Amino acid sequence: MSLSVVISTKSIDPEFKQHVKKTSGIKDIEILMYENPNGTSLTEIYNKGLSETTNNVVVFCHDDIIFNKKRWAVKLLEDFNKTDYGILGVAGSTYMAPNGRWWEDQSKMVGIVKHSKDGKTWTSKYSSKFDVPIETCCVDGVFFACHKERITNTFDEEFKGFHFYDVDFSFGNYVGGTKVGVTFSVELTHKSIGMTNDEWEKNRRQFTEKYTFKPGTEEPCLPVKLKSEIKYENREFNFKETPKVEVIIPNINNFKLLSGCINSFITNSKYPNIKITVADTGSDEVNIEKITNYCESNNVKLIKYDYYHFEEINNDVVKNHLDEDTELLLFCNNDIELINDCVSEMVNLYNKNKNSCGTIGARLYFDDNTLQHAGIDLLGTVNNNNQFGLRISHKGFKSEYNYPVTDVVGAIGNTAALQMISKKLFIKLNYFPEYYVDSLSDVEFNLKCTLYNKKNCFAHNAVAYHFESQTRDVKGYIKQEDYVRATNYVLSNKRLLNKIKIVKI
Repeated sequence: MSLSVVISTKSIDPEFKQHVKKTSGIKDIEILMYENPNGTSLTEIYNKGLSETTNNVVVFCHDDIIFNKKRWAVKLLEDFNKTDYGILGVAGSTYMAPNGRWWEDQSKMVGIVKHSKDGKTWTSKYSSKFDVPIETCCVDGVFFACHKERITNTFDEEFKGFHFYDVDFSFGNYVGGTKVGVTFSVELTHKSIGMTNDEWEKNRRQFTEKYTFKPGTEEPCLPVKLKSEIKYENREFNFKETPKVEVIIPNINNFKLLSGCINSFITNSKYPNIKITVADTGSDEVNIEKITNYCESNNVKLIKYDYYHFEEINNDVVKNHLDEDTELLLFCNNDIELINDCVSEMVNLYNKNKNSCGTIGARLYFDDNTLQHAGIDLLGTVNNNNQFGLRISHKGFKSEYNYPVTDVVGAIGNTAALQMISKKLFIKLNYFPEYYVDSLSDVEFNLKCTLYNKKNCFAHNAVAYHFESQTRDVKGYIKQEDYVRATNYVLSNKRLLNKIKIVKI
């Protein structure tokens, strides 16, 4: 199977044509270069290319790109052959805003594109790199391909010039039922950056008017938001060592959340050496009866407290209620539900790094499939007046596909909403600090592991939902006094300062 390439250019450059052919990996690749010195609309040129190309898969690309790796066309054909995608690009978004600015919410963007201009090079990394395409509702025009037999619409020649030809084509096909996505099989450098102008603004308005309603209906079309797919593997493990894991779940009332959490362990965890302990912190009579009966019928240990304080409760369970042979602790909020066998994934990472391992964390999602946590981040913010501020955040927070796709050894840390650690190390580091009022003690504890020369680890394929009801930040859920304690802990330890990632605001 071969492939065709369509290029609109002011003047034909034989060297660029040779570069496309040489890097493609396909001997009989068809390259149609249309000389376009007078600025004929790309929609007209590309429709001409669609009709004149002889292959089903057709690439449309700018003439100012460099293919960074060979055999890109071979890999692109494999993407089409192995999937039902009709359009694939190198950058796109799962969100189309009402104003047509598909790149407006960068947390919804997908893809990786390198740039080179005026002697400077940089990479626009909108997401992580995946082995398979990621579904979007539109793609960018720097490079995209379509399968002629899978598209529903050609290019709309009502769009004149050089803007929105790509967005209208890809989004219009998406609305028409064509599967659109971003591939990571094509790595390129774009020798320019996108610019907006009066023509772009005119075409943007035309686009939003065209998609005011879904075709043939009076149902609003915009905005469009795809629900992201949670990517993970269901892996099998043959453990030589199976250290005993004790899961500790604090809870008050909310039987539905608690039972959902425990049921997810029962259903999804295949790890053979695990025990679950619930620390009830003052549930009412109705709920405590349900919780007691449920724990008894599912062989779950129940400890009753008449107060709640996250750190004190977890510390007391470890001090007074664990089995003697417990090696690993798994602190778990009652609003966690495992999606896959998180426990085995985390134990596997622990076993590989047993002597140096600090905390072990998992990839957590909100119920809309956006990321809640992919590790702790320390961000140093610098404003235009060079004023410095420290922000404690979660990696990938509220993004969709921007997280580590391999295990991380040496992460800053992990949230205690789902966090594993050896019992011996937890005790040696003197438990969770109890002077925090509401949260962030886990941040300090993770950093304490680092100062103790332990490496915190992130198990990228351990995946769970975290049904947290509110975004946690200094102005909202997190108490100011806790935030000050945590930031002061970071800033007062010189060894931690080099872990801060500086960002301009």
